[in-house]
Amino acid sequence: MQVSIVDAFTQTPGAGNRAGVVLDAAGLDEEVMQRIAAAVGASETAFVLSGPSEEGVRLRYFTPVDEIDFCGHATVATFHLLAERGLLPRSGATRLECAAGTLEVELETAGARGSRVWIVTPRHPWLETPVPLSQVLPLVGGTVDMVDTSLPVHRNAHRLVVPFRRREDVWSLAPRSGALAELLRPHGVSGVYVFTRDTREAGSVAHSRYFVPGLGIAEDPVTGSAAGPLGMYLAKQGVIVLPSEGGVVRARIEQGDAMGKPGRIEVEVSGRAGAPERARIGGVAVTVFEGTLRP
Repeated sequence: MQVSIVDAFTQTPGAGNRAGVVLDAAGLDEEVMQRIAAAVGASETAFVLSGPSEEGVRLRYFTPVDEIDFCGHATVATFHLLAERGLLPRSGATRLECAAGTLEVELETAGARGSRVWIVTPRHPWLETPVPLSQVLPLVGGTVDMVDTSLPVHRNAHRLVVPFRRREDVWSLAPRSGALAELLRPHGVSGVYVFTRDTREAGSVAHSRYFVPGLGIAEDPVTGSAAGPLGMYLAKQGVIVLPSEGGVVRARIEQGDAMGKPGRIEVEVSGRAGAPERARIGGVAVTVFEGTLRP
């Protein structure tokens, strides 16, 4: 089985978020894909089941322990690789078919050889946290005084989104993964996404870390599927300011720095002030190596 290893949200090998990509996965059953993902050992591996074609590209995603419905960095990695191989144009619109639904994808030329991949991220409702923060914080290594109380703590899909005041507090976190997974599992939550507006770079809007023990991932380096919803959250809270008459605003989210794997996710939010309607994430990638896996 031919497998490519691609680092997404960076153009520096070893930085960003690493994904496995299997371009020819037609005919593989779920058990085999799960075994391949476990052997590859990246936080997610994407499997191309069909395409590219007029209908787009059909993908499935597996962590080392389970299947998930969508993965941002593995999607960026896959479409980067398809364009690099000449299987897709370096710029243009297409579609992604996955368990999360049909999502719009656009490639735009980035640099001499690469492409930036833009993906409309799935929307999920924003809900009150089902787990008291007083129980969550000790298990991620934080304290209540670290939380930015000017912003709400919410649940979005299978993650909790928790705002912190200072970047140094975000960097200091050291979760107890087993205990955290046990606490969250009964509520259908797999991870905690922590962010702060105290960024490293002046052009960024947030700096984040994501702990996902419920999916077998102690910490995900750079998470596109969380960055898109974070863009919507920040626009709804007025941190990202949309025009009152409606429009589009782009921002940048930092992640991975605390792990020594810095990545940068572009986020595009459209809608009216206080009422965002859609988010896209954008990122570049670099192919690190390719090889033959013998399960």
